[in-house]
Amino acid sequence: MESLVILVAGVLGVLLVCCIGVAALAPNLRRIIQAPFWKTDAQLAAQAAHKMLDYDLPPDYQESQVLNIQGQGAAVIIAHRVWPEDMIFIEYVQEVLSPTTSGEPAMRPDLARNGPAPLQHAAGRHATNDDSRQPTTLRLFEGTDENSRKIRQVVCGFSGKSGDVLLAIVAGQETWDQAMIDGFLQSVR
Repeated sequence: MESLVILVAGVLGVLLVCCIGVAALAPNLRRIIQAPFWKTDAQLAAQAAHKMLDYDLPPDYQESQVLNIQGQGAAVIIAHRVWPEDMIFIEYVQEVLSPTTSGEPAMRPDLARNGPAPLQHAAGRHATNDDSRQPTTLRLFEGTDENSRKIRQVVCGFSGKSGDVLLAIVAGQETWDQAMIDGFLQSVR
């Protein structure tokens, strides 16, 4: 009987150590899992982005990160040099916008989950941008990000060089530069 108590206590002790280890790693687990796929290399990010779309880089923005999947650039982050949380996100997708029963475009649920930053308390508006080289439906969202910062996000789709591309521009409401955004969207080709 005494050896059974020692065995049970030993197993529970090992489980406790494992649980403590998992709890200690949990905050870093997402970063650990994703680290090999995201590369922080401006040159690689610029090459990947320009394989997706041609555009004129806005002032004070720099291609900063690329997501590589099977050796191909699948997504790129173009960040503001002063406010890196203000960014342009470009990603290859199968379908950017899918029609709803009302005929209005709606974001696919998986894109809403995997986009640059989830919005809380978002209000959305539609607009059409026919000034760029490609007619595009723009979706403007206003809300707060995970840090309670008030932000705006423009989401649209373009026909890229090798498939459809989701493009999202995210910036704080206090740093939102509509002229820069209009110029960038018009430069996409």
